[in-house]
Amino acid sequence: MTVAMANSEQTRAPLTRDHVLSSAVRYVDEHGLDALSMHKLGAELGVKAMSLYKHVASKDDLLDGIVEQLWAEIPIEPASADWRKAIKRLAAALRNLVHQHPRSASLLTSRQTIHERPLEISSALLTVMRNSGVPEQCAVALLRTIFPYAIGYALAELAYPDSADGDDAVSRIRRITNMLSPDASDDLVRTALLVCGDCDMNAQFDIGLDLMIRGLDAYLDTATQAGVASAR
Repeated sequence: MTVAMANSEQTRAPLTRDHVLSSAVRYVDEHGLDALSMHKLGAELGVKAMSLYKHVASKDDLLDGIVEQLWAEIPIEPASADWRKAIKRLAAALRNLVHQHPRSASLLTSRQTIHERPLEISSALLTVMRNSGVPEQCAVALLRTIFPYAIGYALAELAYPDSADGDDAVSRIRRITNMLSPDASDDLVRTALLVCGDCDMNAQFDIGLDLMIRGLDAYLDTATQAGVASAR
């Protein structure tokens, strides 16, 4: 063993599962999910692939571990006791997570494993909503909607082509129509321009959240009024 190799082994941080997984997240951020392999990750860490199997059982375990690392970036305890603010902050955090890790974010929806972290997040939010008088079935229904909404919205943003800087009305029309079939009817072209044209994605995201929250508020108001009426 050469002196350089000996020094390298002495200074190399010992492998742990957390170190392997956090390195995998960084590798995918830089090179993409398709480029990830045990061999390439091992080379990135300066070890042979077989050394990784002491910490991850398989490639599937590695992918599930990446999801663990992603979920760990979402705080468990809501920063607000107001359930509406807590829901909005969770949705924003989920959307931001996808944008921070666009190359691995698809794993959040594709891996068929139930992770503890999102359950802990959900449990904490359910507590906030119960404490605010929201019936559990309503709170659960909202959570079931918020998670796929925020993650799916962000994934759609990543897939949607960016408009060029200074994109004017004519440029937008050309960009949208170029994405359509030449055989599309005038009505479908008009609809595409309305739905897929100029859109403030941040504002649209907030509108979606407000619609869900206001819908639940309206339902709770109606249920309360019905309960008062039946008690008379």
